Amino acid sequence: MKTTKITKLALIGTATAPASHRRVLLQSRAVKMISLLSAFAAAACVHTTAISKAAPTTPVPTPGSRAVTFDYLMRAPVPALCEHDPGQLSNGELPPQEGHRGNVGIALNYNTAAYKVAFGDLTGGAGDAAMVIHCNAGGVGWPETVQLYTAGPKLDIAGPTRLGGIDLGDLTHGGREIVTDLSISDGVAHVTWMANGPNDGMCCPTVKMMADLRWDGSTVVAQNVRRAN
Repeated sequence: MKTTKITKLALIGTATAPASHRRVLLQSRAVKMISLLSAFAAAACVHTTAISKAAPTTPVPTPGSRAVTFDYLMRAPVPALCEHDPGQLSNGELPPQEGHRGNVGIALNYNTAAYKVAFGDLTGGAGDAAMVIHCNAGGVGWPETVQLYTAGPKLDIAGPTRLGGIDLGDLTHGGREIVTDLSISDGVAHVTWMANGPNDGMCCPTVKMMADLRWDGSTVVAQNVRRAN
């Protein structure tokens, strides 16, 4: 009988011990899970903070990162031309300046009724432009100039950034250089113009010239200047 009682007690003890042990295990696992979740949340917070500190709030603009359009050229900056001070175009024309006669504006091809502008890649960004400017000081037109532009950091606020330009009169010295064709390809602005020969009247240039205008990283240079007729 004693043996039987001991056996029963042993069985009872064996039956009740696993239930208590399971509760302890569950509590232990719950504590561990809470600790793991807390550690994970802390690590995620640190990681997010590190990313926030590393990522710039505003991307740094680069030349050509946005495209120059004709609307932007209509209010582009221009240098001092035809005895006018440097200024900003408004609707394609330089606003009148006190003490300066004549006008400065985007040149128009009267044969095609199109403005003399071209768009393409001049700086590696594929959003640049070339534009021909006509001007006078109250009389006949002066030699046309070709100005190159890129988007720049203040495109929406101040218009495109001027890279530089070439006065075609400095290349051929005819006095009435008039652009007949303008295009952009291979990172270069290709320009064709008419210049006055030694026997030409000022009204009627007959010498056809061509050149490539390139932005070299600091200024605009004219290359391959050549006669085409």
